[in-house]
Amino acid sequence: MHKTTHDKMLWFKNIYLNSSKDLDILDIGSLDTSGKNYNYRSIFDLPNWNYVGLDFIDGDNVDILVDDIYNILEIEDTSYDVIISGQLFEHLEFFWITMSEISRILKPGGFCCIIAPSSGPKHGLKYDCYRFYEDGMAALARYVDFEILHVSTNHADEAKPWYDTCLVAKKPDSYINDFIELDNRISNIESKLDMILSDLNK
Repeated sequence: MHKTTHDKMLWFKNIYLNSSKDLDILDIGSLDTSGKNYNYRSIFDLPNWNYVGLDFIDGDNVDILVDDIYNILEIEDTSYDVIISGQLFEHLEFFWITMSEISRILKPGGFCCIIAPSSGPKHGLKYDCYRFYEDGMAALARYVDFEILHVSTNHADEAKPWYDTCLVAKKPDSYINDFIELDNRISNIESKLDMILSDLNK
């Protein structure tokens, strides 16, 4: 991981996350191979935040080692408030499946931040499959019906050769609103039934 992606994740934390709230934060692809301590743990190191690093390769900054990055059986549905991922998606053969897993694991109303290069040489331990432009990141959010909050590519000189693209998206909380609306409708029906029964008993 390099400094500009670390800085961008810090920007995400400062802009979108509430430091006074209790948050469970999952970092997918957390393995630190930089040797420069540019992993994200220090960014999210607050007393009321619980940062967990997840990867399919064991090593530094990995708390949960998974067997399959496309089927993360180790994590239950709607378990985390925030999911982040940096410098991973270009190494995933089927990144859209991992995005579906992010959608499954993220709580309604939760945030995700994904950073991946738009350029740069082939790299990595095994696979290096893709580069991501802004349109591709936006499509990834739409694939899982997330609300797109921010998409940008860093074109600054200090960002080369990777020129990372960043997506910030939010999982809709409409599911909760639907339940609230249903509960209100049931309450209204119950009130009307009570009125009818009261009239019948007169």
